[in-house]
Amino acid sequence: MADTDNQPRRALGLFRIAGIRISLDISWFIIFALVLFALSAGYFPRSYPGYDTQTYWLAGFIATLLFFTSVLIHELSHSLMAIRCGIEIPEITLFIFGGVSKLSQEPKDPKTELKISLVGPLSSFALAGVFGLIAKILVGAPTLLVAVFQYLSWINVALGVFNLIPGFPLDGGRVFRAIWWWRTGSLTRATKVATDIGKTFAVALMILGALQIFTGLLISGLWLVFIGMFLRGMSARGYEELIIRKSLEGVPLGEVMIRDVVSVPPSLPLNQLVHDYFLHYTYRGFPVVSDHAVLGLVSLSAVRGLSPEEQAKTVVADVMMPLREGLVIAADASLAEALARMVQEDADRLLVMQEGRLAGLVTKTSLLRFVQIKQILET
Repeated sequence: MADTDNQPRRALGLFRIAGIRISLDISWFIIFALVLFALSAGYFPRSYPGYDTQTYWLAGFIATLLFFTSVLIHELSHSLMAIRCGIEIPEITLFIFGGVSKLSQEPKDPKTELKISLVGPLSSFALAGVFGLIAKILVGAPTLLVAVFQYLSWINVALGVFNLIPGFPLDGGRVFRAIWWWRTGSLTRATKVATDIGKTFAVALMILGALQIFTGLLISGLWLVFIGMFLRGMSARGYEELIIRKSLEGVPLGEVMIRDVVSVPPSLPLNQLVHDYFLHYTYRGFPVVSDHAVLGLVSLSAVRGLSPEEQAKTVVADVMMPLREGLVIAADASLAEALARMVQEDADRLLVMQEGRLAGLVTKTSLLRFVQIKQILET
């Protein structure tokens, strides 16, 4: 949970569905190209000979596009169910290993967790049925066209089955966590058990991948190793995030907020902002204040890439992030609420307001330091 507000985003925002931002991680383009190549130059020509190269690539493009649409629908089903259960979902990101929905908070009870977890695989199985039905309706059409929908039916079954493996953070792991949570009454204990299973499954995938590499199946073996490494990391991070959330529950915001906030005027040239503020205070962002009114936030990313001449001609007001409700939190809120707001808004700092005036600033860095010190004192 590093202070990354001023790091360049690796995700490309596309559009919104039901208020949820849909983004593509840079790594998504890699997997899109790999799947497209595997289908267009491998699977379809090998399984359905007799067509020209252009037709194979067209079929591969359609199949690849509809496959990732299926992944998006899978994640959307999770997100829409979460919203229905009162959990805000600010973003869905598609990346090299599929997709992930960003939950602003943990489910409140096992039943909610179960609903959110199961709807994803069920949507994949439903899509498999729809694509299978289309393939049957198209009987008599060109064989390659039917093959596209047969592939989509099969791959959605595979997607649903894979996600039902009982290892956190896969959907099956979350289902297992919900059941264990219901039995023990402890979300932390249930997450720990589900995480351990997830790590075990990840290691098993890596071992299987290594065996495939040694038997000559280099590409599929490497793919299993990478997926295993990814799942292992995701399992560990999921448990760590839960521990952090638990550590912040009930702790007032005043425990970690910065009270002596350094602000900048909107008319300040960027070259002075760099030398007199960023380099002097070594902070990564500042509130923009004029006549005691907070106008917005300016971060290091606003000046990155600008030449000294451009910095001298540009003022803070030209590049600041205008103040919006999501970047403000009340002084009587808890640290857990602040973390949930940061996740929801994809922000790394919040302005703490009291009676309409700036009372302080809270950052993810300060939250992380608080959790680290608390964990050290409790061990």
